[in-house]
Amino acid sequence: MHNCNFNKTALLVDFRRIIWRLDQYKKDAKAAGHPLCEKMLNEIEIDLKKHSKKLEDAIVGLSKEGKFGFCDKC
Repeated sequence: MHNCNFNKTALLVDFRRIIWRLDQYKKDAKAAGHPLCEKMLNEIEIDLKKHSKKLEDAIVGLSKEGKFGFCDKC
């Protein structure tokens, strides 16, 4: 897999891991009575979801073109 393809995959995994954790962080902020923190976490989640979608679309597009794999000629 090319470094660029690996990097896209790694970023997507990292973003989705953070998005999954944000739910708990938002609950913690709400329980602590920190509305600005909760708002900030919501904004971060929106941004990460947007960028996750871009990465996913790039990976799917390359896969459909046969350019996402281990081949050095891809």
